[in-house]
Amino acid sequence: MKNNQKVDIIASLLCIFLGSLLLIFPLMKYSNINTSFMTAMFGYSIIHSSKFILTKDTSNFESILKSLASLLVGSLAFMIKVGDSSLNLAILLFIWVILESLIKLKKADYYNDRNNKLWILEISFLAIFILMGILTAINLNYNSDIQILMLGYFFFTNGVLEFIDPIIITLTKESTNENRK
Repeated sequence: MKNNQKVDIIASLLCIFLGSLLLIFPLMKYSNINTSFMTAMFGYSIIHSSKFILTKDTSNFESILKSLASLLVGSLAFMIKVGDSSLNLAILLFIWVILESLIKLKKADYYNDRNNKLWILEISFLAIFILMGILTAINLNYNSDIQILMLGYFFFTNGVLEFIDPIIITLTKESTNENRK
């Protein structure tokens, strides 16, 4: 396993931890949706900017673009105060889902250009991600505890999808190397 794949796995585990943290917030009687959403966005931004720095791959801009998208939406959440209206939270989450989807689509296009069958997997994960984002944005019309739980499930599942990706890439590369021998 290469260093880039190890960093990808660690970053995805941190995303799963971020989602788990959001799931624990209501149990600890913490229900500030503003702070929770900004924690998720800025945490996601820090994870992916660290991932970009640690991989030392200047040709791969996926992590830095994800970091910038999260930073942008987190900053907008700071200015708009998402706790004032569940519509504001849903719109900001949907903006983030759209930005992330465009980045994931670019990654799928990269695999398609290289005649790599992983583009089918990336498109499948993209469809699941978009569906999760839409369902989460629709279900943010409840009190702040439920909103935090919905965001927690969303970020947890997103982390799981990001965790599966480098593992499948590693397994497909190992099986191709074994077939060549």
